[in-house]
Amino acid sequence: MAEPNDDMHAFGWDLGRLRYPSADSKPNDIWPGPPMFGAPEAKQLLNGYHFDVQFVCPKYVQMLLDIDPDVRIAAEKTRDAGYTKEALDDFNKVIQTAFFKKVVPRIIKNFNNMSIAVAQFYAARLAHIDKFGNDDYIDASTIKSRR
Repeated sequence: MAEPNDDMHAFGWDLGRLRYPSADSKPNDIWPGPPMFGAPEAKQLLNGYHFDVQFVCPKYVQMLLDIDPDVRIAAEKTRDAGYTKEALDDFNKVIQTAFFKKVVPRIIKNFNNMSIAVAQFYAARLAHIDKFGNDDYIDASTIKSRR
């Protein structure tokens, strides 16, 4: 892979370690760029919530793509074609199809199975805010107290 992802083997081929090049990247940089799975809002959310934010869990996506036979077959076809741009473009289409047809439905199913707990969480959060006020360490701007 091209920089800054030319050392993926050092990270155990972890999809979560894919990075965009930073604007001022130089070879052998310690921090070669931001993670590709990072959410655009991550810096604002990090300040308010104090945890790393990703738009989807790369380990979950990688596990589902790893077990998908269509992805494996397409990877082998790409290798057999010599990793040409055309072969990689075709492989990208397979990855996108697998994501939308296999990964996203699993995410939705898993979320639907526990969405009642999310509703209970937000109801309890609002009750907590009503009783104790906003916590200093939480950006409670998404839920306002009626007081």
